Amino acid sequence: MAVSGWFLLNGFVVASWVAHIPRQATALEIPPDTLGLVLLGMAVGSILGMTAAPATIRRIGADRAAWITGIIFALLIPLPILAGSITFLGVSLVVLGAFHGLLDVTMNAAAAQCERALGRPVMSAFHGWFSVGMVVGVTGGSALLAVGLTPVEHTVLVVGIGVLLVSMCRPAALPQSDAPSFAHATPRDTINHRAYTLAAIAFVCLFLEGAMADWAGLLAVAFGAGPTVAPLAYAAFTATWAGGRFLGDRLTASVGDVVIVRAGGLLAAVGVGLALLAGSPVGVAIGCAVAGFGLANAVPLLFRAAAGTDPAGRGLALVTGIGYTGFLVGPPLVGFTAAAAGLPRAMLLVVAGGVLLSLGANALRRRKVIAAPTQIDCRAVLFDMDGTLVDSTVACEVLWREWAARVGVDPDPILAVHHGRRPEEALRLTYPEHATPETAEWVQTRQIGVKDGLKPVAGAEALLDALAGRPWAVVTSASRALAESRLRAVGLWREGLLIGADDVIEGKPSPEGYLAAARALGVPPGECVVVEDAPAGIEAGTRAGMAVIAVATTHAPAALETPHVVRDLAAVSATLGHTGGIRLVLVG
Repeated sequence: MAVSGWFLLNGFVVASWVAHIPRQATALEIPPDTLGLVLLGMAVGSILGMTAAPATIRRIGADRAAWITGIIFALLIPLPILAGSITFLGVSLVVLGAFHGLLDVTMNAAAAQCERALGRPVMSAFHGWFSVGMVVGVTGGSALLAVGLTPVEHTVLVVGIGVLLVSMCRPAALPQSDAPSFAHATPRDTINHRAYTLAAIAFVCLFLEGAMADWAGLLAVAFGAGPTVAPLAYAAFTATWAGGRFLGDRLTASVGDVVIVRAGGLLAAVGVGLALLAGSPVGVAIGCAVAGFGLANAVPLLFRAAAGTDPAGRGLALVTGIGYTGFLVGPPLVGFTAAAAGLPRAMLLVVAGGVLLSLGANALRRRKVIAAPTQIDCRAVLFDMDGTLVDSTVACEVLWREWAARVGVDPDPILAVHHGRRPEEALRLTYPEHATPETAEWVQTRQIGVKDGLKPVAGAEALLDALAGRPWAVVTSASRALAESRLRAVGLWREGLLIGADDVIEGKPSPEGYLAAARALGVPPGECVVVEDAPAGIEAGTRAGMAVIAVATTHAPAALETPHVVRDLAAVSATLGHTGGIRLVLVG
């Protein structure tokens, strides 16, 4: 909810200023060429803010940075709206743009962290709220000014709504063990090469969005639309663009990022192509609607991929900065071409851009094979239980559905996040009003002794037998009693070290459990390997400073943020060295 609020705020504040551009241009008697230069100040400021974002994220974390920046951003909106001179307006837009750029990167970084924690796609919906904010800000602002609200009154209203919204969207306080750690990410680190490829694709995508924003209505005019009808072309684009984002997460979960962006680029090209072939205002509106739906989810998916290139936001800042440059370049390039060859021919640039976006979609493809090295040397192996050693998917689903029926809630939200989490943490993420010790205790004890639906994960027994005589442990979000019950039920109980939910204060994604296991085994964290199946557990192992092997038993490989991903434990074997070391060998 907090992250959605930051996206909504960003779009609302920007669009509220956009509603005042015609009035300020008239009030300050700014000629068109000068107005273009003044408005460029916000773009310059945005790039400066994006450049500062990685250091800010490293220092205080993406969520706190987005929240604090959102407050300042809302408070700055009076500067350009009430500017009394061209010079002050230009300076105001640079300042406002700087915080807009900083908010853009930090809120997207926080959104990516939220998505990884949930283990399911939600990025498109976040961007959908940005689109809602844009629509509400520009239409509401224009309407209020049209009915006689003064600029000062509108400014007070915008600031009040903005501050109220951001005060309701304060990030949850994290325990010290869950605080973001970027100790391994220094300013001298190089940006992942994948980020440059994603930046190039983002440039093309936002080039298309910028061109459609400025020229869709004028294309309708070129085919005979009057001044009252022409805006409907861009309205059609905006409607499908915003609405498509709320469908995007479901589509992404079904067909994947690459297919969405590839199809989206083709839809953008086909939509504009149909508009040109139709040669009528209605045809332009229909074509713009098709293009808007195609482009709806490309930017959210590109920003998600960029956030995954490094933890401190440098890749995301690069992609947003270069992408935003494309948004600025698109309108004038189409305009220059239109002056030379006519607007219909100039819009062929958008058709070509859609094809290029489709061809570049492979940049979002993640490697589904394990990355080198395929051999990992360590001194201890720490296993998660559910989904890693024990296949308890059916048993857990039956339990959570029973609980949901008892209290009268939808089980689907909790089924999407419970893997790798203690019951109380899964409940806090989904139904916080039910996150009580009594409910957590009921969930844990209800499962003890239940054997139906339990079975060992393929390869688990052989791997544990191979590790006999070497340090290994089970670190689980289940209680100790439940964990022992399940391990006995599937024949994997070995009387070894077990760290359960009742042994830690904070569950995964906190690293507390894995660090406790390393201490109990007497092995430094850097010499331990974690074997996990869920994003929350992978994050816990990474925060503990341990190498992580992910098994794709409960989540798609794309959701597992580690270079070492295998289908199950049958793809992992262990050999033991004479000096007490362990070599894990991973096969695809």
